[in-house]
Amino acid sequence: MYAKSNPVETIREHTDRLLVEYERLRQAYGSQLNILSARDWELLKIMVDYHDAGKADGVFQNKICRYLGEEGSSVAHDRSVPHNYLSVGLIPFAHYNLSEDEKRLVILSVGYHHERKQQPEKAFIREVLETDLLPKRDAISRHMNLPLAERVSLEFVDYLERRYTPSDPSFFRYVMLKGLLHRLDHAASAHVPVEAGVKEHIGVYVNRFMQDRCFQKNELQIFAEGNRDRNVIAIAQTGMGKTEAALLWAGEDKVFFTLPLRVSINAIYNRITDAEGMAYPAAGLLHSTARDYLDENGGEFWEKLYDQSRQLSNKLLLTTIDQILKFPFYYRGFEKELAAMAGAKVVIDEIQAYDPDIAAMLIKSLEMIHRVGGRFMVMTATMPTLYMEELGASDVIELDSVVQGEFVDPGLTRHRIQLRDGAVEDRLAEIAERGRDRQVLVIVNTVRRAVQLYEEIGKMAGDSVYLLHSRFTREDRQLLERAIQHFNKKEKRPGIWITTQLVEASVDIDFDELHTELSVLDSFFQRLGRCYRKRKLNHDQPNVYVYTDLNHISGIGTNNVYDRSLVEKGLALLEKYDGLILDETSKVEMVRKLYDRNYLEGTDFLERFDEAMDFFDNMDPYKLTEKEAQQKLRKIQNLTVIPRSLFDEWVDRLEVYKTALRSEKQSIRREIERKTISIPRSMFFGKDEVGDPLSKRLLHRVVDDPRDPLSDVWVLDAHYDFDRETLQGKGISFQIEEQDLFT
Repeated sequence: MYAKSNPVETIREHTDRLLVEYERLRQAYGSQLNILSARDWELLKIMVDYHDAGKADGVFQNKICRYLGEEGSSVAHDRSVPHNYLSVGLIPFAHYNLSEDEKRLVILSVGYHHERKQQPEKAFIREVLETDLLPKRDAISRHMNLPLAERVSLEFVDYLERRYTPSDPSFFRYVMLKGLLHRLDHAASAHVPVEAGVKEHIGVYVNRFMQDRCFQKNELQIFAEGNRDRNVIAIAQTGMGKTEAALLWAGEDKVFFTLPLRVSINAIYNRITDAEGMAYPAAGLLHSTARDYLDENGGEFWEKLYDQSRQLSNKLLLTTIDQILKFPFYYRGFEKELAAMAGAKVVIDEIQAYDPDIAAMLIKSLEMIHRVGGRFMVMTATMPTLYMEELGASDVIELDSVVQGEFVDPGLTRHRIQLRDGAVEDRLAEIAERGRDRQVLVIVNTVRRAVQLYEEIGKMAGDSVYLLHSRFTREDRQLLERAIQHFNKKEKRPGIWITTQLVEASVDIDFDELHTELSVLDSFFQRLGRCYRKRKLNHDQPNVYVYTDLNHISGIGTNNVYDRSLVEKGLALLEKYDGLILDETSKVEMVRKLYDRNYLEGTDFLERFDEAMDFFDNMDPYKLTEKEAQQKLRKIQNLTVIPRSLFDEWVDRLEVYKTALRSEKQSIRREIERKTISIPRSMFFGKDEVGDPLSKRLLHRVVDDPRDPLSDVWVLDAHYDFDRETLQGKGISFQIEEQDLFT
């Protein structure tokens, strides 16, 4: 009796794989999952034993036989009923002496270990059980080496129609059992361990790394290491070694380390895994382009590493929040993510970098992590007062379980700012001149403004000007992200980089001078960290120039990158520092004042935050799919496009792709995906330079078959400009009438 066709596995063989992973999980972290009792582990084993028994259904078996080229058998019905519903009908509940609550836990966990669009229907389930499965009961029992139900009882369908809600006393017990069943099943199916690198303690590696280099731990790192058993909120300035602090806090525990930007995650992943760095062997990487990154940088066994990362197996996983912290949406299957948090630690780096509705989700995530016995560390340069108040008001997180620390050095003077009541384009000649003898960074709020400045300054400074934004292809953007760090840390030659806020968070660059459009204060302070990152200012001239004319700054306004009222309120706080040193303590205090609920009164920011908190407080479970939850989290629905000129170069490979075997198909698909760019759908509501709807530029899908992963990629009639040898070019470009909103 088959369970899988590729590779071929019987139901018993697949179940045995789950049992191996069950034992691995229990031995690795069983003692740390305090939310589970010994009886819960017994229930989980019952779920594992029976979760795929329904695959003995003749219709399912014949599908696999046809795939394998084997002859099937006659079946007394033609119903296609999901096996997870049928599996429940074969469980002998009386044999295991289950209480009513335990019975419900088992039924709902097994019945929904796959989340199907097709809802359970009694008549169809009865037909399959009576005409096919129960007549084969003895054969199935011998194959599974398990007792099975002796008669058809459809009482379980009534249970399936009454799913748990957060108000149920057993809700989090159910979340853990169902979530762990998901994890075991997915790991066994992917042929990876449910937990990998269990004995590789990141704290040991960090300590060894610091000792080998004679690094002394600073106050932040000592604080983090000394509070491993607590939830932590640490406010620390740039350059304080926050990454090392977080890893010391993780110690011997499993940890999920989240950051806002993929470039930041990739950089930290390299630092942790590099043989000349910490050389940590049990780190995983998970974000929307992690597969490509690991393919290029992950070594011989990158595919296994990627599969382990997807299954949340690694002892340390570097990831984005949309991959692991979207469970407050209660989407169908959310239990897998939340159960992985139990007994583990979660680091949220730079919480102030997220929009208010996403921050609301993160606060709810912390509450839920606490409920299942996980711990969290919020690590940030500036902590909005509003978020602190919301955490403090929680009736879930006890205040004595949270320790707070603030680590700023008022004596470290790194930035003298000069406010300029104008636009960046008013000072292009000055910027070009300064780029002749120093490294100058220019940060603006939109791609359109960045491209404009690149063109204008390029006329004055030639090939010493570079551009980085989100509208380069995946492979070219990765190339540029590496190049800016190499330029800044290795080459040390003069030049100018023009970027968007892509470089704000955790990119380890240290330019001599910064010219930036004003943004909201917390974003602005992140930008400061890319200039004199670890150096003390040793002269009395400004090294940061801030352009403050809100009528000419890009990306300011309703439905734009930044809320104008929030930028205005921040500017009012910033003005008294014009021409002066802006120290770290002042930055923290300004953010506290800006994000005070009273100071925010009447802003879109506060309205969005409160609406989001209310939304999550009243969320109905199981209304969304995982994909829908991810889209809501990302907020902006993007289109993946490939410029026509690049597509034309790949037409021949595409023809090979259509008839290729699976492994070759995956390789070709990744090659094509590296040529793609993610662009907000909202852009295509605008018009181009001749007045035509921009949507006309979407020529056709790369592949017509909606089942193919490449069917989501569109060919776009737009110019693409980039030279990989010289690193010169503007990326994809077209003019539109509406304000260009995105980074």
